[in-house]
Amino acid sequence: MGSWEVNGPVAGLVKSWRDKYPGFAARVERITAPRGRAITWEGQEVWAYRERPQSIAGVLRTNMENHPDKEAYVFHPSGMRMTWTQVGEQVNSLAHCLRHRYGFQKRDRLALLVLGGPEFVISYLAIEKLGGIAVPVNLGLAAAGIVAQVNKVGARGLIVTPELWETKVRAVKSQLDTVENVFITGEDTMPGCIRWQSLTGEGVGEEVAEEIDEWDLCAVSFTSGTTGSPKGTMTMHVNALGCARAFADCARVTQEDIIICMAPMYHNTAVYVNFVPALLLGARLVVMASFDPAEAVKLIEREKATTCVAAPIMLWFMMNHPEFGKYDCSSLKKIGFGGHAASEAFIRQLLAVFNPETAVNAGSVSESTAFGFCLPTEDAVRKITSCGLATACTEIAIFDDDGNEITEPGKIGEVAYKGQQTNAGYWDDPAKTEETFRKDGYVLSGDWARFDDEGYLWLLDRKKDMIVRGGQNVYCIEVENKLYLLDKVLGAAVVGVPDHVFSERVKAVVVPKPGRRITAGEIREHCAKHLAPYEVPEYVVFARKIPTNPAGKTMKSLLVDFWADVGAKEDEVPAKLRGYYESMPGKLRDRSLLKVDDLWLTPAEALNHVEEDTETGKKLRIIITEKGLVEFLKPAESRFKV
Repeated sequence: MGSWEVNGPVAGLVKSWRDKYPGFAARVERITAPRGRAITWEGQEVWAYRERPQSIAGVLRTNMENHPDKEAYVFHPSGMRMTWTQVGEQVNSLAHCLRHRYGFQKRDRLALLVLGGPEFVISYLAIEKLGGIAVPVNLGLAAAGIVAQVNKVGARGLIVTPELWETKVRAVKSQLDTVENVFITGEDTMPGCIRWQSLTGEGVGEEVAEEIDEWDLCAVSFTSGTTGSPKGTMTMHVNALGCARAFADCARVTQEDIIICMAPMYHNTAVYVNFVPALLLGARLVVMASFDPAEAVKLIEREKATTCVAAPIMLWFMMNHPEFGKYDCSSLKKIGFGGHAASEAFIRQLLAVFNPETAVNAGSVSESTAFGFCLPTEDAVRKITSCGLATACTEIAIFDDDGNEITEPGKIGEVAYKGQQTNAGYWDDPAKTEETFRKDGYVLSGDWARFDDEGYLWLLDRKKDMIVRGGQNVYCIEVENKLYLLDKVLGAAVVGVPDHVFSERVKAVVVPKPGRRITAGEIREHCAKHLAPYEVPEYVVFARKIPTNPAGKTMKSLLVDFWADVGAKEDEVPAKLRGYYESMPGKLRDRSLLKVDDLWLTPAEALNHVEEDTETGKKLRIIITEKGLVEFLKPAESRFKV
C-alpha cells in the first residue's frame, strides 16, 4: 500500500505536550499548508507556533538590531569569537558577492563541504539571505557520494576546505554537472577555485533584499550516505524555526544560555537543535569543528557552557573518559540527547553526573526535521527509556502494515509524525516521496514503536534493524538496554546474523570498560535474567570500539560480519573463523552451521580446512575475503539474497 493512500481520519493517539501543559497549548494554532508550492501534504492542517518568524534571514536581522555587540559564536579549535554585528557584516558581504558577482538567485542551491566553523555559519546564513537553499554534505562520503548528492540537487556552487578539495573533490570536479564555481576556504589560492575569504571582507552599503516566506525551502538534508540513490529531504523555513522553538521550549533554553554544538555541522542535530535555536534565541553558540570527548569537557569548563544536544554515545564517552573528573562541567544544566531510545544505565549516569535542570530524551526523523518527540524531565525516571510525548507542534500516530492507525496501547507498529516540522518531501524523487510522505501530512519514520496507556511513546528499533529469530521479533534496543545495565560494559550494539535454522541469531558486540574483564558467559547469564530466551545473544563478540558515524549513530551494517579485532600482521580469514567459534556458546560449536556448496561444516571444521589449506579451505578463504563469513550462514530467504 502506498503511503499516500489514507484509510480514514487519524487521531494521533500519542499524547502531546499540548495535552500535558496548558501553557504549551496556548502557544500553538492550526495552520494550513498552501497549495502550489510543491509541498507533498499541501492543503493539510497542522499545529504550529502562533508567534513564529517568517525566515532564518529575518531572525539574523533581528539579532543584529537587538544585540549588535553580544557575542554570537565561539569556534573551536581556532578560538575565533564573533558578535552578531560581525556575523551580519560577513553574511551581507558574502550574500552580495554571490548575487552580484556570481549570479545566485532565489532557490539556487549552495553545497557546503566544510567543518563546523565560521565558513559554515556565514555561508549557510548568506544563502538563506538570498532565498537560496543550503545543502550540507556529509564530510565522510567518498568522492562518488559527494558527486551523487551535489548533482542530485543541481547545486550551483560548492564551498569546500583545502583538505577535502585535494583528497576528494578535485579529481571529480568535472563530474559535478551544475557547479559553476568552487569556493575554497583557507589562505591559499587553488587553481580552478575562488578564495572564500575574498568574498566576506568587502563592506557593502546596500544589503541584498529578497522576499522570503515561511513556506520557502531553506535546506536540503540527505538521509542516507549511499552513493547510488541519495534522498534529499526538503526543509522549509517553517520547519527549521518550528524545530528550534520546540527544543528551546522543552529544554527551557533562553537567550542567556551558552550552547555547545558537538555534533558535525552537516548533521540535522547540529543545524536544527544547536545552530538554529541559538540563532532564534540570540544565544551564544560554541561550535566544535569535530567531536572529541576530552576536548568537549575542556570546552564546557572554559566557556561555561550551559546547554548541549548530542547523541547518547557522545555523552557516554564524555562521562566515562579518564580525563572527565579533572574538569568542571557543573555549568552544563540543560541537556538534550537521543534521536532514539536511550539505555537506562546511560540515563541514570547522566542524571547523577550532571544533576541537570532539564534532561530531555528527544528526536524525530530527518523528514520531520529533528525534534518531534520529547520526554519531560519530570518523567525521566518514571518513564525511563521512553521517548515521551509529541512536541507542542507535532502529532504522532502509529500505523500497521496496511496504513491503518493502531489505537490499542502496547501494540507495535510504524511511528509517523505530522506538524509544523514535517518537510515538503524529497528533492526530485516523487517515487520515494510517495513511500514515506502520506497525503494527510503524516511522514512515516521506518521505526517500530508503541504507546502505553498514558499515551507515552516507546521507540523499539529501525524496521530494518529488527531481528527475526525463529519467527520471534527481537528489538535490538531492548537487548542493548539490558547490556548497559552491566557496570563492566562501556559500549554495546546488537545485530542479527543470518542463520539456516532460525533465519537470524542474536549477536552482541561489547566494549568492556577500561581495566574491567567480562566474559561471554556473564553477558548471557545477565541477559537471561532480564530477557526472553530467544532475545539472549547467542554470539558475543568483544571489540575495542563500536563503529559510529560522525553523528554518533552506530554503523550496525559493519558489525554483522565483525568477529574479532584483527591485527595488521594477522591472517584475517582464520582470525575471523576463530573469533566466530569463540563467540558462540558450547552448545553451538559442534553444530554444522556453515554451508559450502552442499557441504555442511562446524566452525571448528571450517577453521581446520583453512589452516590446512585444503580445496574446501581455499574456497572458504576466497569467499570470506570477498563476501564475508556470513555468506555461508545465509538461509534461502529473499531478504538475504541482496
